[in-house]
Amino acid sequence: MKRATKSFFSFSAKILAVLLIILVLPYARKAFRDLFPDLTGEIHTQSSVLEQKLLSSSRLEVMTVKEDGVMVAKTNVVVLGTVGQTTIRYCYTASIGIDLSKVRLVTEEDRIIFHLPEPEILNDGIEAVRVDKQNFLSYAIDKSTETLLLEQKLKCREEYLSNPEHLEKAWHNTTLAFEKTICEWLDGYERHYRFEFVRDTDPAALQSGLFYSVFVRLDGRSFFAYY
Repeated sequence: MKRATKSFFSFSAKILAVLLIILVLPYARKAFRDLFPDLTGEIHTQSSVLEQKLLSSSRLEVMTVKEDGVMVAKTNVVVLGTVGQTTIRYCYTASIGIDLSKVRLVTEEDRIIFHLPEPEILNDGIEAVRVDKQNFLSYAIDKSTETLLLEQKLKCREEYLSNPEHLEKAWHNTTLAFEKTICEWLDGYERHYRFEFVRDTDPAALQSGLFYSVFVRLDGRSFFAYY
């Protein structure tokens, strides 16, 4: 009787031990990978995939800009003064993004660091919505509508590239769009490391260790942080 009872408890203990191992194994595997994130070559393999994708890609559009405005151009003649005026209501549009061939990739044992170029205007254009001309003498000395629009396009482009608020918004959108793109490239791969995005033109950030990071969780979601 004692032997049967002992055998029963021994068998039950083994079953319980197996069940505990099954329950604990996923957590143990996660902890192991957190401690030793790239023992399986995960970062090495996936960084190679990303490098190939970057080489085969060209540009990444991250946002578009649309601006409606009015420009006034006056025609002046010595002695006579203003002899004509052209008023143009225009619509300026621009595509903002980055050149993916300029992205640099650095791997560490628990992260992949992307050095991203500053966002730039990939393509822009301007069109006249309405043109009003007042000419008191002759059309011959007035600038053409096409010339005036070209000059205004260059002004809009320069204004956008020199506006810190616009550039910060473009940078924020760049990190979001780039993170989404590389996650799509790695669809189907398990990831147990984090991405970090740094400005390629910001040496102060590299020296101080300030990174704009995307931490990728096991559920596929991500969150951002500065540190």
